[in-house]
Amino acid sequence: TTHNDRTMIPNTAMSFRLGQSLWHNFPRQQRFLSTSSSSTLSSIWDASDLKAATPSHNRIWKAGKEETDKQHFWEAQEDGSYGSLSEPSIIGVVERVVSQESKGGRMQQRQLGVVKEDPAEDMRLLMENYTVPALASALRDREELLQFCAELIKKKDYKTLETALQPYEHENLLKRRTEKKLCLSKPLDGNALQILRKALMRMPRRVSQAHHKRAGVVLALCNVDGVPSLLLEKRAGHLRAHPDEVCLPGGMLCQIEDKTIVDTSLREMNEEIAGLPENVQVLGVLRCNWGKVHHLVGVAVTPIVVYLGEIGHLDLQPNPDEVAECFVVPLSLLRNSDKWVHREGYAPIFVGGPHVIWGLTGYICERFTKDILARYSTHKVTEGSDRQTDSVSTGAGDMV
Repeated sequence: TTHNDRTMIPNTAMSFRLGQSLWHNFPRQQRFLSTSSSSTLSSIWDASDLKAATPSHNRIWKAGKEETDKQHFWEAQEDGSYGSLSEPSIIGVVERVVSQESKGGRMQQRQLGVVKEDPAEDMRLLMENYTVPALASALRDREELLQFCAELIKKKDYKTLETALQPYEHENLLKRRTEKKLCLSKPLDGNALQILRKALMRMPRRVSQAHHKRAGVVLALCNVDGVPSLLLEKRAGHLRAHPDEVCLPGGMLCQIEDKTIVDTSLREMNEEIAGLPENVQVLGVLRCNWGKVHHLVGVAVTPIVVYLGEIGHLDLQPNPDEVAECFVVPLSLLRNSDKWVHREGYAPIFVGGPHVIWGLTGYICERFTKDILARYSTHKVTEGSDRQTDSVSTGAGDMV
């Protein structure tokens, strides 16, 4: 990047991340290199100023008997270099790191983990989705397997060892995890609905809170000509609250008519959209951060996930008193990170459909995408394009 006539180094993506951490060791006014100067740091720092500021406790102890009687310090040199962190050495270190990591090593050889490849995410999912007895049992099983394999190696019984470890080979792990995943490039079927039910049940439970105002909304999953999709609405323009905004079907709880929040959600959806299938399958509740939801709209909103079936052939009729139109968005588009806009302190915004989705609806749709679709589907959009490919997205429930 440039700043007037000054260039900050290094300039590659990886080099910048490493160089940035090194660069912050220097005072702010000393971080830029003039493009008109030589390649040394003599144009950046005044060596005499730095030398005077170098503390005497910057000791170095060198190996060798002849060096033990001498005292060494790292300090500013006459050529302007600051200890060992001169410009050539910084770039040299960064290039060496890039070279080594690009050729492999532990950073490149990370395994698939238990349920997720990333270690931090793997640990989070294990703690949030499994009980202590389940984790202890799995740990004991793995320990017994390791002891069994060690005995096989001692006996040089490599044939049995190969059989014992075969389920843990990468291709077998990926195959097993893929079999348990949704495929968003195919119509939702009975197996997919079962995966969704289990996924919703595995979500971390949250402490319920009493609220004066309660409402329910519906994440209505469906197939449209065989494409897994989500049904949404655009509110009528004459409404006093949130006119012309995208929302999920649903509304306020009626203490007289509704026995449960599920009844509320389904009743409101049928009032707003006529012509929907009668046999709606309720898959579960999307557990959100109720405090955040209440902060967004001032109402405790419960998202209910349902499956409508194939609706491409239906003549849906939005209620003009409440709804201007209803439309669908393919689930694969919701998984495309390029279609989401995030701003600190605001709900996420989705720009991949016919209308912009934001506010509470954006928050709920993103939570469903991240907590359910991203964890339990094999469908992933290639970065930087609309081309769709199948790849494994490991999630909770993969523990062997």
